[in-house]
Amino acid sequence: MGLVFLGLALIALGVYLAWFMRRKTGDALLDIQATQTSTIADVKESMADMASISDSYREYVELKGTVKSKNPQKAPFSQKDAAFYRAITYRVYEEEEIYTDSEGNRKKKLVKKEDKISEEESGEELVLTDANGDSITMETVGVSSAFDLVETVDRFEPVNSYYNANNFYQNPRRRFTNFDNGFFGGGARMLGYRMVEQAFLTGQKLYLLGDAYMNGGELTFGKPTEKGKQYIVTAKSEEQLVSSKESSQKMQLIGGIACAVIGVILIISGIVK
Repeated sequence: MGLVFLGLALIALGVYLAWFMRRKTGDALLDIQATQTSTIADVKESMADMASISDSYREYVELKGTVKSKNPQKAPFSQKDAAFYRAITYRVYEEEEIYTDSEGNRKKKLVKKEDKISEEESGEELVLTDANGDSITMETVGVSSAFDLVETVDRFEPVNSYYNANNFYQNPRRRFTNFDNGFFGGGARMLGYRMVEQAFLTGQKLYLLGDAYMNGGELTFGKPTEKGKQYIVTAKSEEQLVSSKESSQKMQLIGGIACAVIGVILIISGIVK
């Protein structure tokens, strides 16, 4: 019966991949391909035309341009000029674990682990400027988790004579508050810190897909209110996005069919046994 249940689970996974996930990817692809790129001047004109009809008018738009922050800032780990950044610090350590080998003997081994000890991101509003020099404000609060940021740093700082407690506390870029360079209980040994930074650098080209609306008299870009509409803020080009979605669709179809076929084989095997 175990094979039958496993087979049914694989068939369900196959249907999910080949139908639901592939359809979702297709909807995203359709939004990208069906929405024509607008200039910010065109969007401003649309907003002005609709101002007398509705104060809450929103228009689904595709925009392209370069980004900057309203308040210039440095990314904490790379020290590069960033329009927007996210910085995460992990504590890296080895911990002793007990396991049972194939002969039933209990043994000890050291396992490398990571714990997130801090995460921060810039919260400044962004400004996108298109090729014609026109600009639109980009909202960040509550939507930044959807930003497809570019990795700028993934660095490990070992705890040793070159990175000791003195260096730790004098490091202006540290985004954590505790330092430990030895064992800290439970057979665990501190190895160091992993620093990960993602950002949109100042002047980076972005592709946007979402809603344009007026906010306090200021033209603003943000997350769509219409259910199912895509919200995309990325440094990838439109061509790269289309290619990625098309590849995902193919892999979802292939993966779904493969899961379903294996599932059927397992069910037949389980019944025969």
